[in-house]
Amino acid sequence: MTAGGKVHADIAALKAFREALAGYRYAQGNVADRGDREVEKTLASLEAKASRWRARVDKYRADLDWCMRQAASGPPGHYVDCSGFARAMHEAEERLENVRRWQQRVEQEAAIFRGLAGRFRHLLDADLPHAEDHLAALIDSLEETRGLKIP
Repeated sequence: MTAGGKVHADIAALKAFREALAGYRYAQGNVADRGDREVEKTLASLEAKASRWRARVDKYRADLDWCMRQAASGPPGHYVDCSGFARAMHEAEERLENVRRWQQRVEQEAAIFRGLAGRFRHLLDADLPHAEDHLAALIDSLEETRGLKIP
């Protein structure tokens, strides 16, 4: 291959590399966006679950209060068993606490992800376009120097 042919091939390779960088930036930006959406969906799902368990705790607490009022207002020696209501409320409180722990854990991991994703986005949004522009200028300079215009 002649020197001119080699330069022509090098310039074409640089152009292909520049296009690949742009494609990479676009594709990875979509990946980062999907990651953000998945984190938000997970947090929303956990919040909905926590809300349901809070509602159950409130209902079971009201049921237990009602039962205890019934027990207190009955005739002397009259026994009302409220243990089922107490057990249901306790189990719901435990489930709610488990969901809250998961929320906290996901929030902590999401904060780490967001920090890394933010740095990655900066690379995609600032550093890679700068590198693409620099590569385009280099290609233009090589084409001008060689008197070539490679498609």
